[in-house]
Amino acid sequence: MSATPLYYRFTMKMLKTLYRIKLMLAAKTQPDEVAQRFGKTYPNLTTYKPVLWCHAVSLGETNTAEPILRGLIQAGYALWITNTTHTGFARVEALFADEIAAGEVYHSFVPVDDGAVIERFLNHVNPIGALFIETELWATTLAKLSQRHLASILVNGRLSEKSFRGYQKAAELSHSMMQNLSLIIAQDADSAKRFRQLGATSDKIRIASSLKWSSKANPVMIQRANSLSKEWQLANRAVILAASTHEGEETAVLQSFAELKAEFAAKNPLLIIVPRHPERFDAVAELIKAQGYNVVRRSQGQQPTQEDSVYLADSMGELGAWYALADIAIVGGSLVNIGGHNPIEAAIVGKPIIMGPYTQSCQQIVNQLKDVRALQQISPDELTESLKRWLDSPLQAREFGKAGQLLAERYQDATQQQLSMILQCLEESRDAIQAYNDLSMAQAEIETVSSAKPVAAVAAKKSESQKNDSKEVMAERASKKRVIIDDLGND
Repeated sequence: MSATPLYYRFTMKMLKTLYRIKLMLAAKTQPDEVAQRFGKTYPNLTTYKPVLWCHAVSLGETNTAEPILRGLIQAGYALWITNTTHTGFARVEALFADEIAAGEVYHSFVPVDDGAVIERFLNHVNPIGALFIETELWATTLAKLSQRHLASILVNGRLSEKSFRGYQKAAELSHSMMQNLSLIIAQDADSAKRFRQLGATSDKIRIASSLKWSSKANPVMIQRANSLSKEWQLANRAVILAASTHEGEETAVLQSFAELKAEFAAKNPLLIIVPRHPERFDAVAELIKAQGYNVVRRSQGQQPTQEDSVYLADSMGELGAWYALADIAIVGGSLVNIGGHNPIEAAIVGKPIIMGPYTQSCQQIVNQLKDVRALQQISPDELTESLKRWLDSPLQAREFGKAGQLLAERYQDATQQQLSMILQCLEESRDAIQAYNDLSMAQAEIETVSSAKPVAAVAAKKSESQKNDSKEVMAERASKKRVIIDDLGND
């Protein structure tokens, strides 16, 4: 085990108190959230299956990890899933509702990275290993897992140049984390190289296709999209989707849409906006209203008429249906500096994609989709022209969307690649733990035997001494008898 630097542990102790206060004052803190984050209260475990701890920060990581998590359940493991954000937490509750009810999946907020808290969490969950999705690593957590000889696996690992430079500034801390990881499954060769430069040894690193490629078309979502298309009479309308948007992106999209609406009046375009975070739903509704549009909201069960131009899809878990319904997909988190969300969700249903310049979280995938012309990567001020290009040529847009779909289907084995690596690591970890336990038992037996030898030697010495004492006593008694006999004879 590589020890966590003292300065980091001290800093986390200080931050823990401030974080607790922040959570207690926050209006949106959920019941038991503070207790779970600080190791006080957790759901009861009722399974006899081996438990794997799986951590996914938020919504995107949870969606990415879903195929792997289901594969692990099928392999005979129970899962304890933790999340950092509320959106991630809600997504797990929705995705694994049946498994949670059946006792195959357990769920809580992630514990803070403090030694005592992590110990309480691990004592309760008693996992046989831990999986961390993409980039979320905590030094004390990894050290505690290593201390217990439990496998720690970074799944779908990604390390951008910017993140790498940040980790380099805390070289000792980064090195300890790399040393305490059992396996790093990197998305690409560049990430693998950066993990190695931070201190991970080559034998711990594997490269596999990104799990983002594992997104599959959901038949239920496609069926829902087809039903909505008929109900809303969209056959002759151009549908533009702005998916997983962040603050600043809705404004840019609405401005471009306003410029195009009159030019393409014959297509009667409909803009569907899906904000990334539910806490922004009301603010986006106000923004749409301020732009002069009638606000039609999914959360209120409203449907757009032929006169409505903008629809606010303020719901969770339905993004697949909106992608299937669209003619053109703008993938958010890319027009502002978030890093870009997963474009495969649009590609897998054959949609032409537009993304902004900020795609560092998925750059390799973006490049591959660009190579087959399924994705346009633009600057924000080019959004209007980019939309116009595909609205002008719908047949070409569909052709490019199909090329992206074929590319996505080609990488559908990404889940199986990474799942095989995880299962192999867990098996090797079990063997190592068994060998460690066998060695510990053997050492204990040796120590028991060794400690018994001096006792036996003392006992033997004591016995010999007692024998010698007995001989002396008997000799003394015999001598006394002879003296008495001699005295009687003289009398």
